[in-house]
Amino acid sequence: MDEQLKQLIEKVREYPDGSREQRKAMQRLLIQLQQLPGLLKSSHPEYPDALNRTWEWVSKNICTNFEQRTPSIEDSLLKWINGYLKWRIKDLTYQKTWQYISLDVPVGRDGARKPLVDYLSETGLSTPNLSGLDGYIESLQREKTQRLGLAVETYIKQDPHQRLQKCYPRTNPECDCYLLSQRRFLKEPPDTFEEIAQELKMKREQVTNHWYGRCKPLLQKIAQDLKIPEHENL
Repeated sequence: MDEQLKQLIEKVREYPDGSREQRKAMQRLLIQLQQLPGLLKSSHPEYPDALNRTWEWVSKNICTNFEQRTPSIEDSLLKWINGYLKWRIKDLTYQKTWQYISLDVPVGRDGARKPLVDYLSETGLSTPNLSGLDGYIESLQREKTQRLGLAVETYIKQDPHQRLQKCYPRTNPECDCYLLSQRRFLKEPPDTFEEIAQELKMKREQVTNHWYGRCKPLLQKIAQDLKIPEHENL
């Protein structure tokens, strides 16, 4: 299996990006990858969507971002794919966290906390008033997003564990996630991928692949790790 996978990956990398030949080679590779015995399985409701997005990500990044880190290329591929798949399941779950808020959730300061349904009644919002409830939930979402954005911004500036600096494509260590996050996330207006690519003497596609394939997922994982409480200021 290792030799077969190696040959399929080499074929994909051999052809020009987007060419008909590369698409055919990619299709053959994906068929083999989908049959790997160690591929993560899950009964999680977001698993099918996460799996589809993972294969899209693999097809976009196998040429530039996959590295064989173990003696077995099959083992390396499984760790690479399963790692992204696990993150994608968590990410989709996180995105839907705010789609439902129980009316029994306690809100308010310590000592004066009460169920959300009581708060709505006291403020003139009846329980069936979905537009009012949606507006309240939306305000909570905005507040949490702002706090999370500030926390992520601080993390990017400090990169305390060098997670961003250690994440870079094998072809150019200078194109790490720390640099891209500074240029794309913190700078106003953000630098274009074309500007960054010219400065680093890279192809624009290489920079964008690294940003969307590894940096943005890493930033989202960091945001999750920061664990902004759901109702800390309610």
